[in-house]
Amino acid sequence: MPGKPRQSQPPAGARITAVASWWDAPHFTGAERVAFALAEAVFTASPHGERVPGELYAQACVHYDEKAIATLAVALGQVGFIIPLALIGKPLPGVSPAKQWRD
Repeated sequence: MPGKPRQSQPPAGARITAVASWWDAPHFTGAERVAFALAEAVFTASPHGERVPGELYAQACVHYDEKAIATLAVALGQVGFIIPLALIGKPLPGVSPAKQWRD
């Protein structure tokens, strides 16, 4: 069938395993790279003051509209809420939260 040539897909699981090295991995779109960069900026302390510089926000605006940026910010906020719970509470895999913190 004529049409656009199909882009080759990365091997199964390659995108997941590449998340840790997203800046070098060829498997991510520009929008995904901006989302990773925002997450990294939000959750990494910056010795230069501002965590999300204007240039990074401008890149995000190229790929996302206002509603999508707000949604991404809320999702990052939810992750930011859960991280301290996990670090402090040390949840046990497979045990419901209602049971694991009872005396």
